[in-house]
Formats: sequence, C-alpha cells, structure tokens
Amino acid sequence: MKSYRMGWIAFSILLLLAGCQHQPEEIGLTAVSAVYQKQQAENQKNPEFAEQNAEVIAAFVDEVVKLRFQRAGEALASHLSEACRERFIAANQAVTGTDYGLARLGKLESCTILTINDNTVLAQINASYGDTPAAYTLVLTLIREDQTWLVDQMRWMENDQSPRGPVESAEQLAKAYQEAVLSQDYARLASLYNITAEPEGLLFWSTVRITDCEITAQKIQTGQACFQLQFTVADPGMSQLKKGTSTAWLWCRRQPQHDGESISGWIIEGLMTKQPPTSWWQS
Repeated sequence: MKSYRMGWIAFSILLLLAGCQHQPEEIGLTAVSAVYQKQQAENQKNPEFAEQNAEVIAAFVDEVVKLRFQRAGEALASHLSEACRERFIAANQAVTGTDYGLARLGKLESCTILTINDNTVLAQINASYGDTPAAYTLVLTLIREDQTWLVDQMRWMENDQSPRGPVESAEQLAKAYQEAVLSQDYARLASLYNITAEPEGLLFWSTVRITDCEITAQKIQTGQACFQLQFTVADPGMSQLKKGTSTAWLWCRRQPQHDGESISGWIIEGLMTKQPPTSWWQS
C-alpha cells in the first residue's frame, strides 16, 4: 500500500510539472534572452568591443553629442558609418531641406554613460534650449573601421514623455503595436503597455530588428482580445524572439473607465508564447 501511494504521488507530481511546462509564458517587453546573455558574457573579454575601451568611448560619445547640440551637422556626419550617414542626411532633408542642417540649436549640459554592452552605449543627456531644460536617453550602436570608432545607429528618447490619448479599440491597439515593433519605437510600445518608458527599454529595442509583423488570427470580446502574430525577425537582439519566423500571442485588455473619461482605452497585457486559456477570457 505504501509503495502504491508513493507511486501515485510521484505520478501526480509528474502531471503537475507537465501541466506547468505547457502554461503560456510571457516573452516580455524588455525580458533579455538567455542566448543574448551568454553571447555578451563571451564578448566581455574581447578587446575589440567598445565595452573594453570605456574611457575612449566616453570621450567619443561626448564629442558626438556636443556636435549634435551645436548643430555642426557636417562634423557630426564624419563620425557616422556610411549607412548611418545616409539615414542622417535623409532625415535632415525631410526636416530642413539640407544634408547637414540640424533643426534646433542647444547646449549640452552633461553626458553620462550609463552602460556599455558590447558595442552599444546607453547614455543620459541633459541639455538646454535657451532657458528651457531638456533630458534625453540616448543609445548609440558603434562599429570600428580602420581603428576608428563610428556611430552605426543613433536613437534618442525624450525622458519627459507626454501622455497619449487612449486607444479606442482592440484593432487600433494591434495596429499600433505592429507599427511600433517595425520601427523599434520603444516609447510607443511602453505607452501601449501603459508603463513608464525606461532607459533600458530604449537600449533593448535598439538591438531588435523585426522586418514584418502579421496578424494571422484574432479573437475579440467586449473587454479582452487576443491576436496571433507572426514575426519575421532579422535580428532578435536582446529579445526572446527567434531569428527567422516566430509566432506569439498578443493579449490585450480594456482598461476600466475612469471618472471624466468618455473612452476606456485598450492596453497590452503581454506578448505570450501561447493563446489565453478559458479562465483568462472569463476573468
């Protein structure tokens, strides 16, 4: 009888563990994958990476940022890779109609390096435009050509994010999510999750390149919705997505209506590995 009871307990534990293995898991907005962590650990002792040249990189970043606020566009472009320079010129043409003209003249107050991971730099920028202070988070992805460090990607985020209006429907939420992941717009993603944008999030999404995000199935109810998404991932970066084609489920929920608001907006609850169970739809 004792052996039978022990066997039944062991079988019950195995069933419980098997059930746990099939529970949906959150891929997360900024959850760093184990694969990326392992690769970063291997790179930490490589002298070719910016992480091992902290003083040189700090001086380089400070110079790049100073040139940006001084509107010294042509000098700034000399510190950019060819691909980054092309994007820089295209952006300036769209705003100022010139290759190197920059829109706002400001003064750099401080440039503080928060982290250097491999060849990616996360910095906190404090500046001013006349009497108006401004604060930014900056991510620079660097490459080394002919023993010279160059900026290959530059992403800015204003630290003081203006509140955005509510998303009125689940369909609008899914569309906004698709647009944000394709453009690596972390600030927009944070607003869709209804969380505060953090510097580490900008760093995270600067490493992820998604070339396509397609809705392949959907279920929408009054207060909840789920969209099955198929991602085409060129570079998973820090994320838990896989290179190539990945499938995930976007769980969404309508927020309760607050006093004085005529619209109760939709937010993202999570990007998950599986579709929601029945209990979630009933919650």
